[in-house]
Amino acid sequence: MSKKKMKKPLKITLISVGSVLLVVILVAISYLGYVIGSYSRIGDIALEVNNNQTATIKSSDIDSKSFKITTYNIGFGAYERDYSFFMDSSVFKEEYVASQGRKQTTGKHAHALSKERALFNTNGAYDTILKVTDLDFALYQEVDTSSTRSYKVNQVEIGNEKHAGYASVYGVNYHSAYLAYPFNEPIGKSNSGISTYSKYKIADANRYEFKITDSFFGKFFDLDRSFTVSEIAIEGSTQKLYIFNVHMSAYDENGVVRKVQLQQLKEAYKLARDIDGEDNFVIIGGDFNHDLVIDNPLTSTEYKNNFFNAQETDGLNTDWYNYLRLNPSLDGQTVTNLWGEEEVYQYDFKDTDITAHGPTNYPTCRDASINFLDKNENGIIDNFMVTIDGFLVSDNIEVVSIETLDSAGSVYQQENLLETDPRYGYGFVYSDHNPVLMEFKIKSS
Repeated sequence: MSKKKMKKPLKITLISVGSVLLVVILVAISYLGYVIGSYSRIGDIALEVNNNQTATIKSSDIDSKSFKITTYNIGFGAYERDYSFFMDSSVFKEEYVASQGRKQTTGKHAHALSKERALFNTNGAYDTILKVTDLDFALYQEVDTSSTRSYKVNQVEIGNEKHAGYASVYGVNYHSAYLAYPFNEPIGKSNSGISTYSKYKIADANRYEFKITDSFFGKFFDLDRSFTVSEIAIEGSTQKLYIFNVHMSAYDENGVVRKVQLQQLKEAYKLARDIDGEDNFVIIGGDFNHDLVIDNPLTSTEYKNNFFNAQETDGLNTDWYNYLRLNPSLDGQTVTNLWGEEEVYQYDFKDTDITAHGPTNYPTCRDASINFLDKNENGIIDNFMVTIDGFLVSDNIEVVSIETLDSAGSVYQQENLLETDPRYGYGFVYSDHNPVLMEFKIKSS
């Protein structure tokens, strides 16, 4: 056979491979252009109030009436106990590596386990909150409308139907083009946000944009973080009640972006507090993605001993954990932080009258790099757990009580584990977050 005849098939093969590679490159460039071209931030916008109510808070309620408010990150109906999320990773403490058979663990899924499970968890989350008697306000985060990850279940519509006797406000927190990552289960197209429900008439509502990561790729996966502010007039008074609903950044190593977001939140708080110079009432609720209790002077030693970092995964080695510096008496002092590093303590709410309130009966969020479990059956839960959901309040708000709505024989989340299971009672039935209930009073100056 001649050399010329031998070279011809090789040439054809090279041309074919080159053509395929060219097509792949062109598709990749086109896709990248589509994602970049579709990217936009929503900005600060006025929000529509749906199903507005006629009931009002009255001046006679000041100092006398107790109100109830909840906050719940429903995790787009996906994060049941048998769920882990692809963006979460963690490491096991050294003493558990052998029994776990690995040092590091990363979550698996980008979508809910099925459409049926997304519907079940969404309904379960809303029904949990609606078991609260005489509920006045309800805040929700990670509420999807037409997202691939939640099988296009309209969780806002479901929520509105279930809260039929409440005014509602919805602010989009995350909207993206079709994201083809992770390749085995692309997160797809997303539209997600935060919902606020009020038994009382909402006079005005607005969405405000948080700063997010400057990372070129990171900004496509980080939620388009925002907070909403709902204004509620008080009949017979010039003062108003402002309800903030927030969802701050999670994947922010060293908390750089969250520091900026916290400053934005403080400025918005100061503005609401002083609108019309009226010493208004302000409640900021939601998912702060900052630990609200570990450094809080209000926190009991029992919580720290029983819950904080008492699990098999090492919470202090996650890339999402941070905590609010909440002890004003330490401001300006050199202290050792949770990671054993020296730092000059900066009280996070300096120059404000904010106090932070997170429940300590049970944590409010679990590590989702693994399912919620005790894999090696040693009686110790594997997942790191913290309290990052709760409320910040102005000093003219009296917090009567605050609690995690757990599943320990309560009427709220429906427990299906035996009491001998170490996970029994901790909740996390419908989400990787637990709902929080706060009872409060508004006080005269």
